[in-house]
Amino acid sequence: MFKDFITNASLLVTSFFIIGQLFKDYRLRPSSSWKMRAAAGVCFGLQGILLMIYSVRLNESVIVDLRHIPIAVAAMQGGPVSAIVSALIIVAGRIGLFGPSYSSIIPSILILLIGITCGWLAGRKGMSLGLYLLLNTVSMIYVSAAVFLNLGLSDLQHRVASVLTYHWVISTTVGLLSVYAFLSIVRAHESTKKLQESEARYKRLITASPDATLVLSRERIVFINEKGVRLLRAATRKELLGRSIYDFFHPDNRNTAWTHCQDIRHGKAQPELIEQKLVCLDGTEITVELSVSPTVYKGSAALLVTLRDITGRKTTERQLQEALSLLQKLSNLDGLTGIANRRKLDEHLAKAWSDAAANRSPLSIIMFDVDHFKTYNDSHGHLGGDEVLRTIALTANAVLLQKSHFIARYGGEEFACVLTEVGAEEAYEWAEAIRMAVERLALPYNQSDAHPYVTVSLGLASLVPDASAPPEQLIDLADKALYQAKAEGRNRTVCCGSTDETAG
Repeated sequence: MFKDFITNASLLVTSFFIIGQLFKDYRLRPSSSWKMRAAAGVCFGLQGILLMIYSVRLNESVIVDLRHIPIAVAAMQGGPVSAIVSALIIVAGRIGLFGPSYSSIIPSILILLIGITCGWLAGRKGMSLGLYLLLNTVSMIYVSAAVFLNLGLSDLQHRVASVLTYHWVISTTVGLLSVYAFLSIVRAHESTKKLQESEARYKRLITASPDATLVLSRERIVFINEKGVRLLRAATRKELLGRSIYDFFHPDNRNTAWTHCQDIRHGKAQPELIEQKLVCLDGTEITVELSVSPTVYKGSAALLVTLRDITGRKTTERQLQEALSLLQKLSNLDGLTGIANRRKLDEHLAKAWSDAAANRSPLSIIMFDVDHFKTYNDSHGHLGGDEVLRTIALTANAVLLQKSHFIARYGGEEFACVLTEVGAEEAYEWAEAIRMAVERLALPYNQSDAHPYVTVSLGLASLVPDASAPPEQLIDLADKALYQAKAEGRNRTVCCGSTDETAG
């Protein structure tokens, strides 16, 4: 049995590699078109049929294999559409290969349940090893039920434990290996494509005028201008004339440079700017933009080579990019609390609103502010009030970071939280988590025995956005709920349109 499982696992890993190659030019996501996700589901479904053909046969009608793994991967890659399509194809293959019978119908029903469950659990989370472990565990519970039902009605009850042990161990270990290999293939293709796009964009920005010019005849330098002499760190032209240009290319890219020059010479490639590393006469390594084109020198075929030293520019570009990134980050942060500011909130909410409207998913906003803050500010001073705002902002941010939710300072002592793909009930739980976290801080409020500690009031609103409506609609609803929380005694959460609340 173990040998049969290993054969099934080998087919799984191999077929994942093939599917990865098929989709190398098409980054598949749960947000991809339904046609693309359905096509992926077909591929994973055929993979499941292949695994059934080489499955572990326990008797004439009962088989076990790893066909649930393609469904799990389909769910992570393409969401519910891919998962359900792959499950339907596997069901058709199961009944088609082994005929309609009790032993076929039970696994088929459970395969459909695996497709639906995995698609729902994966949602739009993307692909990860942790998510695979969750989907595999859920799937194997269904598979175990099918094995138990089939073997329990036959004379193979004594094999249930051993079959399930092999199945669970191999499904987990081989599945992780397969998913890791599949992830590596997909990410490698994506990195290569991004690199190619980045290089193409960069080359379009290159100016045409080079710093140095030289002529090659039979790979030897027969002419070089003064700028070329300085570029290669030579004292005079005589040090360079007659030398092979390839002496100056870095060993790592010498063969590439030679191939490129030969392709230009024989008309197999068009002149273009390429980036190369050179090693100068004094051992200094520089990065240049190099262009090679055919020419005639003293009546003979030759190559015209132009070089531009971009070492300094590379350093400057890197420093500039770092400075721009820092400036962008600072422009989006509130100077007092260190969390996002109102400007960043407006940008984030607009995008979250648009995405939720397109995907018909819920979007929630929590508005909260500090109770009796003006009185606190008057009695403790502005520095004390600022410190309270910083502490509460960091505390709320720490709560929301558990799920990467967004928080910003809305203005004054008021804050706003944006929760994507979160409905009213879950948003209420997050709001209460913030309220109780602030309460646990026990920040002293010395003006009243009735309110010994600083507290916050929260209002929330949740809906599925309409693309034609403004996102400020959600803020207005949450703000009304916040005012209701204030009116009902503070230190509580109120959901818009609901009387639900929690008092501290």
